[in-house]
Amino acid sequence: MKAIGSLVIAVALLVAFPICARADTIEKDTTFSGVRIIRGTLYVNKGVTLTIEPGSAVIFTEAQPDAEGLAQCGMVVKGNIVAKGLPAKRILFSTAKAKPGPGNWGEIKVFESAGSAFVNCDFRYGGWGLHVHDSDLKIDGCTFVHNSFGGVRMKGGNVEITRSLFLGMEIGVRYWKSTPKIHHNVIADNQVGVFCREGGAGSAVNYNDIWNNSEYDVKLGDAQKEDVDFTNNWWGQTDLAAIKDKIFDHAREDYIGRALIEPTLKEKVVIN
Repeated sequence: MKAIGSLVIAVALLVAFPICARADTIEKDTTFSGVRIIRGTLYVNKGVTLTIEPGSAVIFTEAQPDAEGLAQCGMVVKGNIVAKGLPAKRILFSTAKAKPGPGNWGEIKVFESAGSAFVNCDFRYGGWGLHVHDSDLKIDGCTFVHNSFGGVRMKGGNVEITRSLFLGMEIGVRYWKSTPKIHHNVIADNQVGVFCREGGAGSAVNYNDIWNNSEYDVKLGDAQKEDVDFTNNWWGQTDLAAIKDKIFDHAREDYIGRALIEPTLKEKVVIN
């Protein structure tokens, strides 16, 4: 998986394509190409599709935090967003700051969407990368790195996450009242790898590399009463007791469900 190496590329593009999109509402089908600078929050109306072409960069300016601690600069998509990069022409979502840091921008929220997709995209230096509500969404070949809170958080809908990287955040993936399919990803070096908050009994988290997360590789929330499928993952080691030591579930609090991890994989998953 090849991500955009650094923001130097984005800075060069900013000079070449100085196109600004201030906080606004997109009311008809629109295509972004090159570099777009977003100041504030950009809204995509219901029934409207925003298409982002391969090789483009969407750059967010820094903004003051809201009550949740998220910078008030990002996107709210009530229609569809289709961001399908190519291996050699990835799409970047990042900050305009010359010296970037986690949380410089907020997140991309996708609400009740049935036609959105993110393929070969890089989400950097936000609060969350993606916030998905009641949407059917495919996330494939993406990277979520250096976001302050996490990579993807979701509620409801049918979400599939594949061939993606979640690295160096508070939480890699968090879901609530959702049944996502999460497979063939690397979720490492976060505080918590995967957090199933509640209502995740039908989810399937399989064939991933989930390891070296500092607090827990997997955490079930206090309201997650049912067992959850985490079978056939690589946990960075083969010692079952050591693997279970990095999981927060029924073994620690008997009023919550179990993270079902057996069988475990004996070697890393091959992720193309």
